[in-house]
Amino acid sequence: MASLLAPEDRDALLDLLAARYGSHLSAERMSVLGRAEPGFVELQFTLERIDETFRYIMEIRVSLIENPLSQAEAREVAVDFLGHCLDIYFKDDRDTLLPLDFQPYHFGEYTVNARGDVTNPRLDRMGDEILEAGVPLPDKGR
Repeated sequence: MASLLAPEDRDALLDLLAARYGSHLSAERMSVLGRAEPGFVELQFTLERIDETFRYIMEIRVSLIENPLSQAEAREVAVDFLGHCLDIYFKDDRDTLLPLDFQPYHFGEYTVNARGDVTNPRLDRMGDEILEAGVPLPDKGR
């Protein structure tokens, strides 16, 4: 697995995203990762609240087999699609989310596969702590 974004490219992309969407953020941070695999490139974007009560992860894949693109071109398509998704997400007051499973999207002349997931890391961690502690649940007449 090769990294899709050099550190300076990742930082430049985050600066661009902050400039474009920063006004929509409140006590939130963004991060982005990318990887290149044989046959596809993937971009993973994360938007999360600093208090860890909300995390939205978007994964975007561009096939090099389905789309006649180089890795660099596929990376640009993935970045453009991310911007498209974020435009819709913020325009629709955060109500429009990507589906949990990868779905194909026609984006210009290309096909992009994307999925998203919203979690509450703090709540997940609290649930894990309860399970690890073996706290019994009350028997409600069962």
